[in-house]
Amino acid sequence: MSQKIMSTLSNEKTDKRGYDQFYRGKVSRLANSADKQAYVERYERSNLSPFHAGGRTKGYARGLATRKLLDATIRKGLTPADTLILDAGCGQGELSVYLGCKGYNVIGVDISEAGCSAARDLADRIGVSGNCSFLAESLDSVSIADGEIDFIIGHAALHHFIKYEGVPDEFKRVTKGASEGFFADSFGENKVYHLFHNRERMKRLGDVSLTKNLIMQYFNDFHVELLPTDWLTMTDKLFLKMFPRRWDNKVAMRISGYSFWLDRHVSVSSRVALGLSGAVVTR
Repeated sequence: MSQKIMSTLSNEKTDKRGYDQFYRGKVSRLANSADKQAYVERYERSNLSPFHAGGRTKGYARGLATRKLLDATIRKGLTPADTLILDAGCGQGELSVYLGCKGYNVIGVDISEAGCSAARDLADRIGVSGNCSFLAESLDSVSIADGEIDFIIGHAALHHFIKYEGVPDEFKRVTKGASEGFFADSFGENKVYHLFHNRERMKRLGDVSLTKNLIMQYFNDFHVELLPTDWLTMTDKLFLKMFPRRWDNKVAMRISGYSFWLDRHVSVSSRVALGLSGAVVTR
């Protein structure tokens, strides 16, 4: 990453302060789930489903990355109990706990101690503290042994840690030889993307607008595949602003359903697909 880009971004100290403030006092809305199965069902519905099906505006991309990770464990003949996953930029641990509920062993890493504290509380409430551990550390220097990790996953994390130059080397160090990583994130190649994001918040939290060149340069020592998605459904946030009340959200969700259907007919291999997408899964 160029020195010019790096010099405009916040450093680890300010990032930690910003995310500690963001997560302090937060309790996951999933913390009151009755049991592991209830947590899994609620998480899949709210975090891994497209917006028109009740999920978040980037739910489809996150679900795609998660499915690819789970499929990869099957393809490699691994059982959940034999698999150790690094949740990079775990935040308050909702994804880590989801994977823990499915029997996987997870190490969640986040720069925020407040986020990791909330994650530990969530894992304990749901009953998966034996599967999940959390480290309040920067991803460019983690206290994980060499060659320990089978897979890495990150939801809305790459746009933050991409400015830390040492992360790719640290990923190499902690992963096994045939490990894979899956990162779901917003994509800034399409300039319309910038209309739907809070620039002040991005600056405060040290977040970066991702582009193809930035991702490819960052992971230049890895085999990288970019899977574009969210073309018309990129406008979900716009409709949420237009229809802010709960009953009006039904209108936004109906529109999003049509957009999602049209998006499924976009050829992801076309020359313009990546440049016009609102989200991308980096594999």
